[in-house]
Amino acid sequence: GDQFLIDNTRGHRATAGFFGRLNLDWNGIYLFEFNGRYDGSSRFPANDQWAFFPSFSAGYRFSEEAYFDQAKQYVSNGKLRVSYGHIGNEAIGNNMFISTIGTGSLNWLTGGSKTPYAGMPSLVSSNLTWERVITTDVGVDLGFLNNSLNLTFDWFSRETKDMLAPMQTQPAVLGASAPKGNYGTLRTRGWELGIGWNH
Repeated sequence: GDQFLIDNTRGHRATAGFFGRLNLDWNGIYLFEFNGRYDGSSRFPANDQWAFFPSFSAGYRFSEEAYFDQAKQYVSNGKLRVSYGHIGNEAIGNNMFISTIGTGSLNWLTGGSKTPYAGMPSLVSSNLTWERVITTDVGVDLGFLNNSLNLTFDWFSRETKDMLAPMQTQPAVLGASAPKGNYGTLRTRGWELGIGWNH
C-alpha cells in the first residue's frame, strides 16, 4: 500500500534589548543626540548573541546666531545636520548555526511508492553574528519668506556589513552546500532634495 511521511517543525527563539538616549540642546543653536542599543538574539551562537549599536546626530542652527541677523530677512531658518548610526539585523532565519539533517521522500527508485530518506548534515559557520547596517547622513535645511518656502538637501550612505551569504564555492566532492556566514557587504549612496511651499 501507499506509505505516508509525517513531518513536523518546531521553533523557538528569544530576543532582548536595552537602549538609552541622551539629548543636549544649547540655546536652540547646538543640538546633539546620542543613542545606544545593546541587543541580544538566540538566532546566533552563545558567544555572538549580544551586540552594541551606537548612533549620534548633531545639528547647528546658524540662523539663530547673532552674526546671521542681517541675513534673517532673506533666510528665515538655516540648519546644518549630520548623523551616523548602527542598527542590527537578526532576521537571518532559525537554526542557521546548527547542523541539521533534511528529510524527504523518494518515489523514482521504488516504482511510485514513497520511501522516506534523511540527507547529509548541513555545514554551518561557527561564528554567525548580527548583520550591521551603518547609515551616514549630511543635510541642510533652509527656510525663506518667513518659512513659507522650505528647502532640504541630504546626502546619505547606507552600508550593510556582515550580510549572511554563502562562503566561496566548495568542490562538489564535498557532498554538501557551502555554509552561510557573514561574508556579504552592500552599499547604497544617494541624495535627496525636497522643496515645500506652505502659505
